[in-house]
Amino acid sequence: MKAQYAKSAVQPVEIEKISEDQLSIHYTMPAESLYYSPGVNFRSEDGTLRVYIDRCHIKDKCEPMAKVPLPPKNGWKVAVNVPYKGEKVLMVYTDAEEQVYP
Repeated sequence: MKAQYAKSAVQPVEIEKISEDQLSIHYTMPAESLYYSPGVNFRSEDGTLRVYIDRCHIKDKCEPMAKVPLPPKNGWKVAVNVPYKGEKVLMVYTDAEEQVYP
């Protein structure tokens, strides 16, 4: 897993706890002509959930761990649900890592 987007490309990123074991991550899908964001990949280890926003070429088939419903219902604002076990949550960007929850 690796970061695909700079932090500024997907802002605002918002996290919402929707149940005891699930978070909803909202972000802006960048407007690109040959690429799109199909969702996120994530890794949980040592009490930290790291989330990576995926990027896919329009001609490729991508299978992120948590998928964005396509086409997006709210323009470029999208949301995905990820499993949550009480960890701290880090968004991983090409230019930064940022704790976004709690």
